Amino acid sequence: MNRATLIRGIQVVVTLTLASFAYVLYSEIHDKQESLAAGLAHVRPGWLLVGAVLALQEGVFGGLRIWVLGRVLWPGLSFRTAVTSEFVLMFCAGVTPGQAGAAPSQAAVLVHGGMRLVDVATAELLTASCTVTFFLLSALTLFALRQNGMLVMHGGSQIEWLLFFTVAMFGSALVALIVAAAYPPLLKAIVRALSVPLGRLLRAALLGARRVPRLRARADAALAAPGAMTARLLRSVDEFHEGFRVYMRRGKRAYAAALLLTFGFFWSRFAVAYFILLGLGIPTSPSTFVSVGPPIVQVVLTQTLLNFALYMSPTPGASGVAELGSNALMSPWVQGAFVVPYVVIWRVLALFLCMFVGGIYVFRYLGADVLEERVKQTEAEKRALMEAARAADASPANAPEGREETAGRRQGVG
Repeated sequence: MNRATLIRGIQVVVTLTLASFAYVLYSEIHDKQESLAAGLAHVRPGWLLVGAVLALQEGVFGGLRIWVLGRVLWPGLSFRTAVTSEFVLMFCAGVTPGQAGAAPSQAAVLVHGGMRLVDVATAELLTASCTVTFFLLSALTLFALRQNGMLVMHGGSQIEWLLFFTVAMFGSALVALIVAAAYPPLLKAIVRALSVPLGRLLRAALLGARRVPRLRARADAALAAPGAMTARLLRSVDEFHEGFRVYMRRGKRAYAAALLLTFGFFWSRFAVAYFILLGLGIPTSPSTFVSVGPPIVQVVLTQTLLNFALYMSPTPGASGVAELGSNALMSPWVQGAFVVPYVVIWRVLALFLCMFVGGIYVFRYLGADVLEERVKQTEAEKRALMEAARAADASPANAPEGREETAGRRQGVG
């Protein structure tokens, strides 16, 4: 896939995301213009600015998390590259169903920054374990609060199923990560089992790639070495295991810091909704009982549950699910004329703001032909080294006569 095709694909996904959001928005406001104006009549920009800062901090502190973890394996990782990778992750997470494009996009930025792919994969798995731990503990907390009557939300049995599915999914993921890191033979067995069906798919894809002149050489090389990818994956399993052992020896503090950062930036992002309420002049005390604790804690708990639904959404950017879910869960606070302005501002701050920043990085990388420039730079460096070597061989000091005269002079001096 060339760069132009990749850009077109991203543009299509972004267009679909924005179109679905626009449709849901239009269905809400086409006959509610008066209520929309009423809801925006008492906007307090200062509180909305606080919400925007809290939304953007997820990219900064999420980048700090991968920076802290990545430097254990590669001390040369720069903070700027780590933050860039996090914003790119947030963009690709927002434009792909189920946030499937998040991890690969971040890995691509980190590799482009000079980090080894195997080190990136190890750091990414540890980052994923931090996120999984946060979601698992959050889901267990919400489940316990609901079982004891201290958390009441609209949805009834659907909320129970969502929490049960979240606990099962993230609990299984955490166990799988621990087992894979601690017992490589199990992961190798999985790789070998999947290599048969995936190998057939890969061979079919390579046969198709041979029809493209630019890809024919690479496809022929891959077809000439069947099983090479499986062998590389098996070697990578051992390297992953060694990377985790490095963290066990000298990365415990880094992992603890990454875990704290995970809790901090997620809670800060969930608090954005609270400051949107303040910015619109909506009372922060719910009209009905939601949970124990001050209003900001109740909003954060509600946003945590909504976040689970967004992660399970099959639509890019959770479009449709986000708007409808927010209307249902935030109804104790947001009612009447405030429904539409709240949803619009919440979507812009909680998703599209960081996506916009990440999109700038993505299109900058894709539009600047970074990879092609790097190849050209590498080739230029090789040519410079070869020319320097030829120049050194052709110099009088390295000629046979020159070497003999030099030797004679040394003997004479002796």
